Amino acid sequence: MMRDMKPVTLLVLLLSGVAIGLVACGSKSFDSDEAFATAGAESSAFGPPGAPAPAPAAAAAAPAPPRALAPSAMPAPAAASKQSAGGTFGFGESEDSTSAGSNVSGVQLASQRRIIIRTVDMTLIVPDVIATLEDVSALAKRFEGWVVSSDRTLTHRGFISIRVPSDDLDAAIIELRDMAEKVESEISTSQDVTDEYVDLQSRLVNQQATEGALLKLLDRAETVEAALSVQRELTRVQEEIERIQGRVKFLEETSAFSLLNVRLELSPMDMEVDAGVDKTVSIRENVRLRATFEPPEGIEDFSFTWDFGDGSETYRSSRTAPTADEGTRVTATVNHQYYDVKDSPFIVEIEMTGSGDAGLVEGDDTLIVEVTELPVIQVFAGESMVSEQGDEVEFSGSFTRPEGLTDVTYKWDFGDGSSPDTGTVPEGITRVDVVHVYQDFRPFAFQPTLTISAVAEAGDIEAESALSVLITERPSWTVSGWDAGDSGRTAVRALSVVGIGLQAAGIWAAIFSPVWIVILVAAILVRRSMRGRRSTRNVVEPSDE
Repeated sequence: MMRDMKPVTLLVLLLSGVAIGLVACGSKSFDSDEAFATAGAESSAFGPPGAPAPAPAAAAAAPAPPRALAPSAMPAPAAASKQSAGGTFGFGESEDSTSAGSNVSGVQLASQRRIIIRTVDMTLIVPDVIATLEDVSALAKRFEGWVVSSDRTLTHRGFISIRVPSDDLDAAIIELRDMAEKVESEISTSQDVTDEYVDLQSRLVNQQATEGALLKLLDRAETVEAALSVQRELTRVQEEIERIQGRVKFLEETSAFSLLNVRLELSPMDMEVDAGVDKTVSIRENVRLRATFEPPEGIEDFSFTWDFGDGSETYRSSRTAPTADEGTRVTATVNHQYYDVKDSPFIVEIEMTGSGDAGLVEGDDTLIVEVTELPVIQVFAGESMVSEQGDEVEFSGSFTRPEGLTDVTYKWDFGDGSSPDTGTVPEGITRVDVVHVYQDFRPFAFQPTLTISAVAEAGDIEAESALSVLITERPSWTVSGWDAGDSGRTAVRALSVVGIGLQAAGIWAAIFSPVWIVILVAAILVRRSMRGRRSTRNVVEPSDE
């Protein structure tokens, strides 16, 4: 009956039987810790070079697949059999050795067989980036690791990534710390891939068993069609085996060799920065801050930060400019106001950094800003007054003089466009007397102003006060009620009106001159015509007689 069946039908039945058998074997092979050890024994990627072969009992636990991995096909990391980050790997142990340790709890066994991938990221401040890159590369070789990648395009910054055996990771980190002047950051992460590894081993055994069965079917194929069908399935299974083997190898290497990513930054050179002299200001007065600094040659890009010490937001900028002094630069001027004297004095700090072909530089400086309340000066310029044109007007102003004022000065501005009267007020004097003559009068009052200026510890003080002065016109000379001045002014005004009228008439005559000319010509023509007619009459009358 078997001979009567078609080859394709026979092939399908055989494949179904193999698949059912593999599922049963797979579910049975990895239900215990011994199966996990057996799977590790079949993979030559675990265990250092030169390690003893697995025990016969482990090899007999499962049939060897036709394409079992040979030791040369997958070199094992040297540190795979050492103590890893999660414990000791036992992939080369036999079933007997596992049963010999039956007194160990299941939790301890699981802990010993964890596959942990560790990654460490470090940022180091070093005196020489190029030399440190070479030292890190030598460190990797000394620990039997290798350099994954490196970047040394900048003189003040670099990067290198290395792999070292997991057992030597802590020792490598200690050596890296010793290379640095400062460890800016250090971040360590761990990833447990044990579940994925066990699943991959199970799938690998099943796929290899499927591969062996397909190879046998390929040998028994009686037709080309059957052979091609088996070959296609065999190719797919072999590709899956290679993919699983690659992933297994990756997990083995990354767990056996930890990754160290090291970022290197050049330790900055010192730069002299001068924030300026200490200041004393009043509340809400603008404080102007500007720093000078001397950058080394080869430093071109700068940035600075002002911290005003009062809890307000810091000010950051990169605006700088050269000065007349060669090699000296200044920062942009910053204005700030303080609104309370409670926490005075304030410590103001500037921090500067620079970079360029020469590397990195940094510097800082501080100054003290003391905030005080300004004393108040009250000024009284005097009462309003009325005076005649040309008379001397006496001004007498007074003011209060709090303690601590220096350089007290005054300024009388008389409001008529003349030069103000200024001077210094002696110590202990609180009154300023001046005399002024108004040469002209006007219908509204002048506004003379007294301004007092002084210097206090918290800053400059200024206060002012004004008054009104009405200047009237001075009466002119009069005789018996007749005011010569008034009469003269009246006459002048009348003549001015007549002159203005004549001027306007002349302007209008000039404007209408063409009309006047036409009228004049027409009048002359009419007059001549009338004369001609009269002459004709006179000639006719004598002839009639």
